[in-house]
Amino acid sequence: MTEKNLKARGMRWDISDFYASAADEHVEADLKTAVAQAENFATTYRGKIAENDLQAETLHSAIIALEAIYTKTYKPAIYAFLAFTANTADDAFKALYARCQEVMAQVQNLLLFFELEVQQIPPARFERLLASGKLDLYRHYLEGVRLYTPYTLSEKEEQVINKKDLSGKHALVNLYTEYTAAFAWQLEVEGEMKTLTGEEVRNLLRRPEPDLRARAKRAYDGRYGENEIIFTNVFNAMLKDHALEMEMRSYKSPMAPAHLRNRLAPEIVETMMAVTTAHNHLAQEYYALKARLLSMPKVRGCDLIAPVSQKREVVTYDEGKHLVLQAFENFSPEFRRLAQQMFDRRWIDAEVRPNKRGGAYCEGTVPGHHPYILMSYNDDIDNVYTLAHELGHALHDFLAGRKQTIFNYQPPLVAAETASVFAEMLLTRKLLAEVKERELRIAILTGKLEDLFATIHTQNYYTRFEFDAHLQGAKERLSATQLCQLWTARRTEMYGDAVDFLPEQKWYWAAIPHFIHTRFYCYAYTFGALLVLALFNRFEEEGKSFIPRYIELLETGGSDSPENMIKKMGFDIRRAEFWESGLRVMQAFLEELKTLVQ
Repeated sequence: MTEKNLKARGMRWDISDFYASAADEHVEADLKTAVAQAENFATTYRGKIAENDLQAETLHSAIIALEAIYTKTYKPAIYAFLAFTANTADDAFKALYARCQEVMAQVQNLLLFFELEVQQIPPARFERLLASGKLDLYRHYLEGVRLYTPYTLSEKEEQVINKKDLSGKHALVNLYTEYTAAFAWQLEVEGEMKTLTGEEVRNLLRRPEPDLRARAKRAYDGRYGENEIIFTNVFNAMLKDHALEMEMRSYKSPMAPAHLRNRLAPEIVETMMAVTTAHNHLAQEYYALKARLLSMPKVRGCDLIAPVSQKREVVTYDEGKHLVLQAFENFSPEFRRLAQQMFDRRWIDAEVRPNKRGGAYCEGTVPGHHPYILMSYNDDIDNVYTLAHELGHALHDFLAGRKQTIFNYQPPLVAAETASVFAEMLLTRKLLAEVKERELRIAILTGKLEDLFATIHTQNYYTRFEFDAHLQGAKERLSATQLCQLWTARRTEMYGDAVDFLPEQKWYWAAIPHFIHTRFYCYAYTFGALLVLALFNRFEEEGKSFIPRYIELLETGGSDSPENMIKKMGFDIRRAEFWESGLRVMQAFLEELKTLVQ
């Protein structure tokens, strides 16, 4: 193994199929064209959508024109986002990203009237338009627009909100992203003082040395505590901004916009969260068992993802690529083919380097254009799972792009994690089928259980913390101490007394980007993971006959509600039994692990 194989060195994406550079003249040309098209659209259609004699053909033509405008606007914006997150220190990309956000707000303001007029169509006339059959492809989109009718303000008010967000919450998101991406940590590793990125520090938590894990976690979380003034102010500003908008729009709950965005009834989410909370004992049982595996009296907060074996398996990027592609091949050759091109055409940025945004994401672009993946690959099996997860998202994008247009291409967040978590389960299935050695099976099972706890139970308590913070933050400015107390209370609800957390871990709420980027994103992980466990259980029962229906589910994209999509797969997500069926899969993994440990 050569040094150049490690940490995916040189594995940078090629995004030049959008634009050549930040200075590419086509970027500004496309932005200006998008504004001009939006102005022309407003001249052509303003006042006509709400007219009594509106015809389905007119509405259909307007939607087609609208999609073309957004496609023209999104391409520069997506390119700027990709470039900025790959190098948050580049001033040219910062400027371009800001420019794209400004144009996006300008275009949105020019086009606002359309959805406002759709909301003004009387119910009987709206049903007649849908009954014509000419709007079938856009039924879900149009019905979604009308769901927001009670919460939509006047056109002028909506335009003001779009503009003030540029210097408000969007500016705070950019500050948070750029500031945290610039963090670097000085830590002694293997007798040498090293300067590490956040991704590299987090990866140390998977090392076998207990002292190194503790030092890494203290340093990582402690950095957020050292910057408590910044993070407390940013968090409070986001809480207040959300509260003011909820008040202006007359939402009754801070989670209500997330439920509308996901097209989910609140009671479905409440049932899912209640069932998950009721099964926190699974995590507590697991971490009590893990303490035995680690020969410790109790697991510490820095040991949650520690390896149960002293042997550290190095899995290079090429090896990880092979594992994932083979797992996809075992399920469907088409899945492998779609994933293979992500590597072959350099649509993945996996190299570990400074000033790269932390975490991982798959950016679905627009129908007809491929997705991109950004991650920082750190040469172990957990990073293989991350690669599988993001490639699952890519598969979803490819399949949805076959049949959907820009307005119904992206699945709601709760369905967006379906293919990604399913891909992880395919990887687990491959590993468990091939590995017979007791110690390795223990390592696979502990890794999968920890991943499921992180995706289901941890995201559940994140959501409960976020809800607590929004309720309290709407009433008063929260101090750093109050935020830490809300955080530790929900954390204790999940782990009980099975884990001893380090003092610095009270600051970890500040390190969760979803709280800043997208309100109440986290429950989508819980939903998606439990859905996948139920789907995967069905796949194990039915075998290959399951695959066409699963592909059809992914091809649906965002053209139907999650409840309807899942109902077609034979499940009722309003019933607690559905969510419990997913948790039973986790229970089975835990019981197998207990048998191996005894």
